[in-house]
Amino acid sequence: MSVYGLEMALYDITTKSPVRKQFIAAPEAAVAGYALEADEQAMLQELDVGRLLDAGVSPMLTLGLWMCLRGPQTLLDYLEAVAGHDQGRP
Repeated sequence: MSVYGLEMALYDITTKSPVRKQFIAAPEAAVAGYALEADEQAMLQELDVGRLLDAGVSPMLTLGLWMCLRGPQTLLDYLEAVAGHDQGRP
């Protein structure tokens, strides 16, 4: 698991319009250029913010990704997506 690789991908998707457009059009192709394992690529492609957070990715980057791709949704929508993920907590 490469937190650095995931964070680089999230940063590029949220800050670089061409990368974001490619991710929206063809997520598999967009994440293929990063040194990510298959499960890491799946987290990004599925926008699984709960799993990204569990992997140690910065909460600010996951929120930024969510808002860029799912916006304009509220912070509550993001928190519900995170809370809906089983984080192995009682």
